[in-house]
Amino acid sequence: MSLDNNLNGVIINNYQIIKLIGTGAYGLVYLAKNLQTGEHIAIKAISKIINKKISKPSDLLSNKLLEFFNNGNSTINGLKSLDLVKLSNCNIDKDLPPCPFLKEVVIHLKLHQHPNIITIHQILDFNYCIFIIMDYYSEGDLFVNIVDKKIYQNSISLIKNCFIQLLDVISYCHSKGIFHCDIKPENIMVSSNGSKLIIGDFGLATQCEFINSKICVGSSYYMPPERLCQLNHNLSSSIEYPSNKGDLWSLSIILINLICIRNPWMKASEQDPTFNAFLQNPKILLKILPISNELYEILIKCLIENPFERISLFELRDLIINCNKFTKDGPLSKIDSLDQYMNLNQECLIPDYNNSTNSLEKKKSKTLSIGNSPILNQIYNNEPLNVLKFLSNGKNTGNMEPMISIHHINHINNYDNYSLMTNLSFNMNMDLEQQVGY
Repeated sequence: MSLDNNLNGVIINNYQIIKLIGTGAYGLVYLAKNLQTGEHIAIKAISKIINKKISKPSDLLSNKLLEFFNNGNSTINGLKSLDLVKLSNCNIDKDLPPCPFLKEVVIHLKLHQHPNIITIHQILDFNYCIFIIMDYYSEGDLFVNIVDKKIYQNSISLIKNCFIQLLDVISYCHSKGIFHCDIKPENIMVSSNGSKLIIGDFGLATQCEFINSKICVGSSYYMPPERLCQLNHNLSSSIEYPSNKGDLWSLSIILINLICIRNPWMKASEQDPTFNAFLQNPKILLKILPISNELYEILIKCLIENPFERISLFELRDLIINCNKFTKDGPLSKIDSLDQYMNLNQECLIPDYNNSTNSLEKKKSKTLSIGNSPILNQIYNNEPLNVLKFLSNGKNTGNMEPMISIHHINHINNYDNYSLMTNLSFNMNMDLEQQVGY
C-alpha cells in the first residue's frame, strides 16, 4: 500500500483512518471509522519518541508511520490495550516519569467520566506511539461555532447554558486537584446543536495548585497576566500564583468570545496597548466591546491583574445566571426563554479547598521530587525506558522502547502567536500547531 503523506484507509485494529484532522507537538489526530459499529471516532496518536534534539516529535512520528505503512503494511492487528483503570490511578509524581504524553493521558483519565469532558474509550500500544480512541464531535470546536457558524450571537440563554457548563466542568477539575491551564475555543468541542460543550486536550494541565511566575503556560489570548510576569511590572516574579485563578481568567475571555465574537486584547501584557489602557482605565472595555454595564461589572471582577483578588468560579456562575443583558442593544440585550436551554436550579460542584489535600490555604505548590527513583534516574541519564510495560493488559507488541528526555517537562518559558481570528495556535514551548481539542 502506497500512501501520499497521509494514512487514509489504514486499519488499526478495528478502526479505519479516514483523514488527518489535527496536529500538535507530540501528536496527530485522525478521524476514523469503527468497522464493527460503523460510528466515527477520533484517534489521537501520541509519539513515544521524545528527544531534546527533536523540536517536533509529531513530525518524526508521521514519517515513521508513513514509512511503516508504505513498507507493504496496510493493517495493524492485535495491538494491546493499556489498562485505563491502572493508568487513571497512577500518581504522576511517583509512578510515572515526567513524560508529556503519559502525563496528559493520566490526567485526562482521572476526569473523563464527567459528561463535559471528552471520553477516552481505549488506548492501543504501538511501536512508535500510543493510539488514544476517543469520541468524535462532528459539529466541530467552539471556535468554529463562534466565528464561522455564529450560533451564539442571538441567544442569551444559550450562552448562559454553555458558559455555565464550562464553569461547572472546570470546577469539577479543580475539585480533583487538576487545573487545565490551556482553556480556549479550540480545546472545547461542541454537540447538540451548540448547546453542549465538551472539554479536551489536557496536554498543559497541572496538579500544582500554584504556578511559578517564571513559567509561561497556555495560549497568549487566554493567558492571565501572572503567566507573563516578565512583561507585567505590577506583578512580582518571585512568588507563585494560584492555578485556579488562571483558569478563571481564560474562561472570562471565552465569555467575551461568546458574546462579542472577538478578543479584548492580544495578550494580557503591559506591552499590549489595549491591555495597558485597560489597566489604566477598565472602562475602556465599554468602548471597545458592545457589552452592557451589567456585564462590565462582572468582567472587571474577573479580569483583575492580581489573581488573588479575582472572584471565584462559583461567584462568577451566580453573577452570570442573574445577568439580565450581555450587550447594550441587539438580541443579547434581551432575556429570552431560559427554560429552553438550561436549568437554573442546577448546583455547581465547589471545591472545598479548606478541607482537602489540595488546600489553597497552604499557598505551596507541589514540586517534582527526583529522589532515588530508578525510573527518573534512567531519564536523567538518557537511558532507554519502556514505561508502558506494566500498564499493558497483554504482551507489548512493539519492540521499540520509547526514548524519553527530562528536557520535555512542561516548563514553558516562551510565548505563542495564537489568534482567535486565524484558528491557529502556536505554542513555542511545546511547538503546538493546530489543535482540535483532543
